Parts: sequence; C-alpha cells; structure tokens
Amino acid sequence: MWTIFRLSLSQMLRPRRLLILLFVAAVPVALSVIAAIIPPEGEDLIKFREDVLMRPLVIAAVLPIVVVVLSTASLGHEIEDKTMTYLFLKPVPRWGIVLPKLAAAAIVGGVIVIGSGVLTTAIAPEGSVVTSLAAAGGLAVGVLAYTSIFTWAGLMTSHALALGLVYVFLWEAAIVGFLQGVRWLSIRHYTEATIHGLDDVQFAGDSAILDLTQALAAAGIVMVLFVALTVRRLMRMDVP
Repeated sequence: MWTIFRLSLSQMLRPRRLLILLFVAAVPVALSVIAAIIPPEGEDLIKFREDVLMRPLVIAAVLPIVVVVLSTASLGHEIEDKTMTYLFLKPVPRWGIVLPKLAAAAIVGGVIVIGSGVLTTAIAPEGSVVTSLAAAGGLAVGVLAYTSIFTWAGLMTSHALALGLVYVFLWEAAIVGFLQGVRWLSIRHYTEATIHGLDDVQFAGDSAILDLTQALAAAGIVMVLFVALTVRRLMRMDVP
C-alpha cells in the first residue's frame, strides 16, 4: 500500500498539471491581496470576502476544478496507460489499491485548495485566524467528498473529467443554485454549511440551509458510499 501511495503521489505531482492547478488556486489569493491593499469602497468587507472571493472563486471554482482533475486521473490514468494490471498483480486487496489512490489525490488536492482558501481569508480585509480555520475545515470536507466521487467516476468512464466539470458547473452552480431543496445533494453546499457552522459570524450567508451536523453527516455518507462503490467496481473489473 505504501508503494502504491508513493507512486500515486508522483503521478499527482506532474509539473505541468501542478502548475496549472496552482495558477487556478492563486487567482482568489491575488484578488484578496489587491482587496487588502485597495479595499473596495462602499462594500461590506465581510460580504465582499464571502460573496466575491470565497463562495464563487474558492468554493465554487478552485475546489471542484482542482479535485476533479486530480481524482479522475487517480485510477483513470492507470486504465488509459494500461498499468492497472501491475496493480492487480500486487498481493494487496482491492481496497488496498483504492485507499492509497484516494489519499494521494486528497492530500495533493487538499494542500492546494485549503492553502488557497486559508490565504484568501487571512489576507482579505477583516480576516482572522478563526475565519481561516473555518475555511480550512469546510474545504477539507469538500475535498474528501469530491475525491471519493470522482475517483469512482474515473473508473467508470474515460470521460470522467468532462462529466465532472459538467456536474460542477451545471448541477452545482446552476440547478442547485435555483432549487434550494436539492442542496442535500450538493458537495458545494456541504462545504459552505461546514464553514458557516464553524464560523457563523464571518460566514453569515443565507446559502447554508444545512446545519453543521447535517452537512458532516451527508458528506460522510457520500464518502463511504463512493469508496465502497470504487472498491466494488475494482473487484469486478477484468483487466487484460
């Protein structure tokens, strides 16, 4: 398992892909620096940080883009490169392949996404340690949930990346944004509700219809379900 984890980390850290993802993550940080130097006039700074920097950029863009790119490649590239056979030959159970892959994608994605969120909240006007910790906690929940879903998707189809982006920008951004009742089925809103639950003063938006316990429970169900589906899929696959 340790060998699979190390190999997976090296795959996640391919320079070209990593530079692109770091650039995406740096956008809200750069905007927070500009806002700190030149505060927006006539703006509620807390609302500016939440409604301009965190919610549309970090939570709705950086988090899903980074994690979808990494997790769909985690097992998907093994199939495309026809190296899955070598993993199957190792004397480890199927879950011993899935968990290191999930861990590698979650760690690399988590460092990038949480780093972006923490720096954005810390640098932006009216930032605080509590605010940054709340952002880190909520984004960690989002990273783990998205990783579990799209690692499974990478096994199911070679078009997982495209489908993941459609899910993020059609379902999460458009449909869920208009139909509040389906936020129970939105990773983005589990993330927002967790941040809101950890710091309801600095993140006092009206989008979090779930409380902290509900968000964590829903995210936990998603993670367990899709990890189990990934292991089941791997057990039933025939790899030449």
